[in-house]
Amino acid sequence: MNPPLQGIRVLDFTRYQQGPFATVILADFGADVIKVEEPHGDYGRRMWREPDGFSAFWEALDRGKRSVCIDLREAEGVDLALRLADHADVLVENFRPGTMEKWGLGPDVVLARNPRLVYARATGWGSKGPMAGLPSFDQIAQAYSGFAQHSGGGPGHRPEVPYPGIADQTGGMNLALGIMTALFARERTGQGQVVEVSLLGTQLALQAPELLHVLHFGQERPREFRASPTVGHYQCSDGRWVMIVGIDQKFWPRIARALHLEALIDDPRFARGGNRYRHRHELEPIMEQAFAAQPSAYWLERLRAEDVPASLVQEYAELAESEQAWANGYLTETEHPRFGRQRVVGPHIQLSATPPVLSFPARELGVDTDEVLRELGLGGEEIARLRASRVVGPAER
Repeated sequence: MNPPLQGIRVLDFTRYQQGPFATVILADFGADVIKVEEPHGDYGRRMWREPDGFSAFWEALDRGKRSVCIDLREAEGVDLALRLADHADVLVENFRPGTMEKWGLGPDVVLARNPRLVYARATGWGSKGPMAGLPSFDQIAQAYSGFAQHSGGGPGHRPEVPYPGIADQTGGMNLALGIMTALFARERTGQGQVVEVSLLGTQLALQAPELLHVLHFGQERPREFRASPTVGHYQCSDGRWVMIVGIDQKFWPRIARALHLEALIDDPRFARGGNRYRHRHELEPIMEQAFAAQPSAYWLERLRAEDVPASLVQEYAELAESEQAWANGYLTETEHPRFGRQRVVGPHIQLSATPPVLSFPARELGVDTDEVLRELGLGGEEIARLRASRVVGPAER
């Protein structure tokens, strides 16, 4: 069976992280993604670039895309972009609001020419409101949305950014979801539309339960080292940490038995969730002492024997050797034209009949320009003229 997005052409003007991750997902499902870059290329090409030329940032976010260089500051470049959009199913951009309009590539212009197009925008702040035109990046969204403050412990504590990129990555997933939903709607109606996802909106959605508590009660729920004595990580005698999540009442007796704390199962201080939380500062030291008495492997075996959700807290290097991640294709291998056999992060969404396929490695800057222009009907002389006038092709180094 063919990939689900085979035959869907995506014109990708995105840069950095939020937008590029969305189009990687589309490429893995079979879309023909044409990444339009300015003559010096997406700045993401230079991020995390090591001495051997490998950039994990670039390879993770821009595989599966044909690279075309067009200077959108030139009138002929804009005309080429419009012609490409005429034959596209999806256009994706993540410039500051107003930039595409300034170039004559805004949704009003493009959708008037191609009403079936799905025009997708990834913004920082959303397209409305007093801050819509301000610049933004991932960590700006984490700061403004309350995510950094809550991650650091809540009001009065030092804010923390637990993972730079979480707003971008989740925003990219949401953008891909919005695009696919709009494509589905188009199949029913024949009509394209504008899709918008923002870093701010994604961060609010990510924190919906916590924010709803504030909206209802006017204050944040307390943020401590552990959510409760039975939800958190504990250090073992070998120095490793084990995470448990006994969020349901049924897990308390299981945890107590696993930790040789059977005498506490019916202790009125700990027998029910409300009391366990109220007496957490009494229970947690008892559990800490229990975990500290044996190595992590011992506790994992006992916890899993009692069917308690538990995991070793791992580092990336350990995850890379994880049988579980490989068995599901979350980690996989591919052949890279420059770097040979590579272990890479695979698709995370699984479909049984039309599964995603890891798309090809990230392309060199502008290598597909001539091919894509020929698909538009341009001849060799015209392409040579556009190259000579620097409308298309990489800038000279």
